Amino acid sequence: FMFYMSLLIWFAKFVKILTRCGKQSQQSVSLLSKTISELLRLKVAGNEAFQAGKYSEAVEHYTAALLSNAESLHFSAICFGNRAAAYQAMGQILDAIADCSLAIALDTSYCKVISRRASLYELIRDYDQAENDLRRLISLLEEQLQDNMSMPSEKLDNVRNNLHRANLRLSALERDARKRTSLNMYLILGIEPSCSAVDIKRAYRKAALRHHPDKAGNFLVRSENIDDTVWSEIVNAIRRDADYLFKIIGKAYAILSDPTMKNK
Repeated sequence: FMFYMSLLIWFAKFVKILTRCGKQSQQSVSLLSKTISELLRLKVAGNEAFQAGKYSEAVEHYTAALLSNAESLHFSAICFGNRAAAYQAMGQILDAIADCSLAIALDTSYCKVISRRASLYELIRDYDQAENDLRRLISLLEEQLQDNMSMPSEKLDNVRNNLHRANLRLSALERDARKRTSLNMYLILGIEPSCSAVDIKRAYRKAALRHHPDKAGNFLVRSENIDDTVWSEIVNAIRRDADYLFKIIGKAYAILSDPTMKNK
């Protein structure tokens, strides 16, 4: 529902701008209508591929949708979130985390993706980051309860249930964090413990190249409708999360490439 609403809002803003500028035309509105139709088609195709277990195909559709959109931040956030789910299903954990981070940078209140990223961080045993995301999720859900007490009872119950589950997850995570377990270096690099030194180096180079901070969010195009402050916050969030991901990639390689540290 929110996806369709975001596109309708985008369409309405565009028509309003055209009207204000005195440049509204059948051709301009028709072009925008075709663009929205194509975005809808790509998203639906991605969802259908995902449901059919064709995760690689789903990634392609979501990527195409992202490349076709430069106006709606919410639409891009949804596509990044969906692509993260596909990457996770394929076992590409770093790619999934990176896409979650992009989605959250574009939509800071995207509860579903914040929850997913917390789960992904938990998978690689990065409990501090997972805890941060769960606390952020809990705060957002509490705000939803406070600000929307008049919402339908079914939706209100859903928020309460999500909040209860998030608190339970946080408690369990805090217990795991006290065990001081190290990061899952193999899962970070996407390799098996039986991999050779050559395999480890190859996996590191691939991950470091793919997730270099200088490349993070490169294909995001700034819309004229986004003000400087909002765009600066988005860029800073993307850079911060990319820097962190790159850091743990380097840490994983440093440990796995050192026989002494690897066997600890």
